[in-house]
Amino acid sequence: MKMSLILLVALLLGPTGHARKARTVYLTDKKMERVSVSLGRSVIINFPSRPTKVIVGNQGLFAVEYVENDLAIAALRSPAHSNLFVYMEGRRFGFDLRTTSAEGDEILLVRDSEDQKIKVRIKE
Repeated sequence: MKMSLILLVALLLGPTGHARKARTVYLTDKKMERVSVSLGRSVIINFPSRPTKVIVGNQGLFAVEYVENDLAIAALRSPAHSNLFVYMEGRRFGFDLRTTSAEGDEILLVRDSEDQKIKVRIKE
């Protein structure tokens, strides 16, 4: 009975103990964002709309898969380092992909830094 209770508590607390928050980044077409990818894990990069084209600098190091507005990235070996360019709606976003032995990114929410700007009318 006691062992069953310990196992139940471990199962209930296990996933929440390791869950990490999504990271939101605001990018321009002039900034490269670093993405840490753990070997054996995927990173999801979410965009406001579906990417139209993706270019991976070294396709033999990272696998990339489209899923709606997301890109799923997985390292094929370690150590690995490559760039990644994502095109969508007339914009380009750049990423610096690197494998890590520590915990890497899990979910990256990409937003256009232009969307943060507020237009203010100035009275003359």
